[in-house]
Amino acid sequence: MSPAPVMNSPPSRAAQSWFWAGVILTVLKLWLTRCQAVYAIGGAAHDDRLFLQLAESLVRGDWLGAYSQMTLAKGPFYSMWIALLYWVGLPLGLGVQLAYAGACALFTRACRPAITSGALRLAIYSLLLWNPMSYEAPTMGRIIRQQIYTPLGVAIIAGLVALYFRRAETVRRQLPWAIALGLSVGCFWLTREESVWLVPSVALLAGAALFWAFRLARSQGFILLHSLGHAAFCAALPLLLVSWQNHRHYGWFGTVEFHAKDFKDAYGAMTRVKIGPDLDYVPVTRQAREAMYAVSPTFAKLQPYLEGDIGKDWAGGSSVMTHLPAEERQIGGGWMMWALRDAVAAAGYCHSAREALAFYRQMAAEINQACDQGRLPAYPHRSGFLPRWKSGEAGAVAGMTWSFAEFVVNFRSFSVYTPLSIGDGDELLLFHDLTRDNVSSSERAPVLELRNQQSLDRMKFSMLQVIGDDLRPWLTWLFYAAQLIALVRLVQCIWRRTLTFPFVLAVAAWGGVFAYLVINALVQVTSFNVIAVSTFAPIYPLLLIFVIAALWDAVEAWWPRAQLAAVT
Repeated sequence: MSPAPVMNSPPSRAAQSWFWAGVILTVLKLWLTRCQAVYAIGGAAHDDRLFLQLAESLVRGDWLGAYSQMTLAKGPFYSMWIALLYWVGLPLGLGVQLAYAGACALFTRACRPAITSGALRLAIYSLLLWNPMSYEAPTMGRIIRQQIYTPLGVAIIAGLVALYFRRAETVRRQLPWAIALGLSVGCFWLTREESVWLVPSVALLAGAALFWAFRLARSQGFILLHSLGHAAFCAALPLLLVSWQNHRHYGWFGTVEFHAKDFKDAYGAMTRVKIGPDLDYVPVTRQAREAMYAVSPTFAKLQPYLEGDIGKDWAGGSSVMTHLPAEERQIGGGWMMWALRDAVAAAGYCHSAREALAFYRQMAAEINQACDQGRLPAYPHRSGFLPRWKSGEAGAVAGMTWSFAEFVVNFRSFSVYTPLSIGDGDELLLFHDLTRDNVSSSERAPVLELRNQQSLDRMKFSMLQVIGDDLRPWLTWLFYAAQLIALVRLVQCIWRRTLTFPFVLAVAAWGGVFAYLVINALVQVTSFNVIAVSTFAPIYPLLLIFVIAALWDAVEAWWPRAQLAAVT
């Protein structure tokens, strides 16, 4: 293994010109995207509206508000970020674009010791900044966590890249990057529940940085290890603070109840029971629930609700996947955990997190005991929400992964036009208030006719759409070219038994994309439909980082240094 050579370029006044060119491109994007209003779905109580309600409680100084089955259902950081923007006075849409531009700038800055050419850094920054899916509106215009989740993912990669290229420096010089890395990891983990997909990429980059630091000098290896320790502390800090606040307010030391062992055990116990027909997308049949009521007094308390209106409503919502009438109350897997939480709340066991988790713990113990004693036919012990694997699903997941890859690589379903919002004036008021931004009109809540503004916005929409449409095919071809180059370099690295950091970065980015695609393909095949630009928003920048790293690696391997030095 050998560290990547440094792309050197003599400093010149031209570097400042490239910097200001980047500023101009950023301002241009911010100006153009201000035409995009918030796409509000007033009744989205489990997503858009929930995040705003949590942010509203934060703004009022009431932490996440009064406890309900929804309070700790999803990571709180996105709501915290909305509250921060509200306090600062920035519109949400502007904050979204600033966060993404900041993450792109952070990655570009991280590469500076190796790429001193201002022109090359501008190219890297521009490629990331003008990622078309960063200003896609029909899905990313909603109030969704990917708006901050995506920049945080880029910031994590940037922090690791920065520490590698500063591995020969002191702890003091590495510390700002270690802090940025750690806080990004902590906030990333507090934003969505499936963030484990990025762990292999993080481990690979951290491991490579440590390997080359120790190879440089034993002392430098320990210095970098010290910095990674600082990063780990900074990552743990927001998790501990959120857990402490949850314990103060709700009686449970944890971040999200979907990570709580008691809730995962309860759901896993339900999916153990082998009673009823084998229905696609239905992990817990109505017949299995009926059998569990008979052996679990705790679970039986939910029968009036799961077999009543709550169960019917959730079965109706999942019928898009199960293709079964709501009256049969066969609830799809992507909906069953929410039906369970609603039923527990309706039964009166949801006054605090401590009470709710105690209910889940007792319920899991009773059902698992019945299964272990043979009173219920059952699969082996389970915990968590991963659906039971069925014969033939491996091929379906592989095929869906390929379909998703085509969707992402071709930047499909791109549009900059914000749809009409859904809801009346009262439902949309919270969106307008907490985001400090324009909200697109709805059929039940039309906005004033502002002819001059709308004329200017039409021009901006047109420009954004043209830019995105023109970029998409070029980005697709760049990816295919980078893929081919990476394969050639892989063979070359194996043959020569050498490795460069840009190649490791390319592998980490590609691996992150692949892991995310596989996880979502599994969800698509077993639970519910996920194909949308917003679903894949976190990996579009990783796709571009792969392109950057693969081309960078090829230049290091094949392009004479003298030619690179001529670039300013």
